[in-house]
Amino acid sequence: MSSTGILAYGSLIRDPGIEIGPLIVRRTPAMTPWPVEYARFSQTRGGAPTVVPHSSGNVVKAEILVLSESVSIDEAKSLLWRRETRKERSGRQYRESASPQALLIREVSGLCGVDHVFYTDFNPSGKIQAPDPRELATAAVNSVANAPVGKDGISYLIDLINSGVVTALTARYQKEVLTLTNSATLAEALSAARGKRFCS
Repeated sequence: MSSTGILAYGSLIRDPGIEIGPLIVRRTPAMTPWPVEYARFSQTRGGAPTVVPHSSGNVVKAEILVLSESVSIDEAKSLLWRRETRKERSGRQYRESASPQALLIREVSGLCGVDHVFYTDFNPSGKIQAPDPRELATAAVNSVANAPVGKDGISYLIDLINSGVVTALTARYQKEVLTLTNSATLAEALSAARGKRFCS
């Protein structure tokens, strides 16, 4: 039987979700087959920047979340789509869309010996063409007041750095967050951003 997995290089590494988590049989270290960058503003994170496949970024550390053999290809796609769109346990099935805001599920075959590896992407019109560290920082800081607790851009940035995910803009983006909030650490920046709004 063929193996199926999900490529995790963002928050999925730490938090695969309530549906995917119990189905993981092993985690295989990997690198993304293409560069990724903070090049999308996510409405489910209060408008915060998130990493997506993007030519201006870096190849980064990742993990393949290999799923139980009981999970079909179509089910794996829907599981990933529901997790990323905050629709877990809804039973809804993935359907591709041409909308700029639509989350797409793509496949890379044979990565690290896993037959079918699925990952998330967006149509080019849904990405930032030329990400700017200051603009990213402003969006991340302002997302703290708009996103659910722990789902804001600064928390996301902390999680990715702790997971070893370093893009071409990570250092400059982090510096801009610290400068904007007059903070020494991202944890301080997160506290400073609560209840405030910042301008670039």
